[in-house]
Amino acid sequence: MNKRSPRFPFVLLEEAVELLRKLDQSQSDRSATLKRPEILRALDYASFHGAAVKTMGALRAYDLLEKSGNGLRISPVGAAILDASSDEDRRPHLQKAALSPLAFRNLWRTARHKSRPELIELLLSRGFSEQGAKRASKIYRKNDELAALQTLELEPELPERGQVQKKRPAVKQAKRKQAAANACAPATMLRLPLSTGVAVIPKGITPQEFKLLMETLRSWREQLVVKPAAAKKAAKKKAPARKVAAKKAAKKKAARRRALQE
Repeated sequence: MNKRSPRFPFVLLEEAVELLRKLDQSQSDRSATLKRPEILRALDYASFHGAAVKTMGALRAYDLLEKSGNGLRISPVGAAILDASSDEDRRPHLQKAALSPLAFRNLWRTARHKSRPELIELLLSRGFSEQGAKRASKIYRKNDELAALQTLELEPELPERGQVQKKRPAVKQAKRKQAAANACAPATMLRLPLSTGVAVIPKGITPQEFKLLMETLRSWREQLVVKPAAAKKAAKKKAPARKVAAKKAAKKKAARRRALQE
């Protein structure tokens, strides 16, 4: 019985973008919802099997297509890639697409500077078959070259595909994210609870990446750390308000006592 690898797109991101461009050129309204047969016809597939299945899976995995009603449509990421006026403008959107597949996102988090043989060994340890590990590592490396993933320092926001992102109050949203970080962070991550949230740091980084992380944190010190003077100033602003409230409460008590004596 052949071992099945975890899911990953079988098509290069570059090929997926060209297929998306072909689909876009076949329709007059980009925002329109398309049924699967319409997409297959636009991409010159006679039926939904073999290459067609892999192509549709890749377009969804790279977040180039998104669910819309009972069909699919070009996603905001896909539209941004198609509409970019230069390679520089297109790069951040390509990076989002390249990291949308979970298998590739985990490689970027923990092993983006490793050699291809090392990537294959890592994928084998994560349950990939030998053939699947070789193919996935090859596609990841090609996508890396296209999107310059090794130059990316911070992971972009990658919402779940097909889910409408509801607006939540800032406090509730922060609490939800913190709870999710504590409960759902992978075993490959270290969680550091802080006063304002949880810092999540990947395991398995190289010495060069650790050095980059420390240098980046030092450069962000002004933005991350509350200055003691500012904290004291904020506390002083709150103190008068507390004193006023205490005086009002004392006056009310005194008024009640006088009323009882009378």
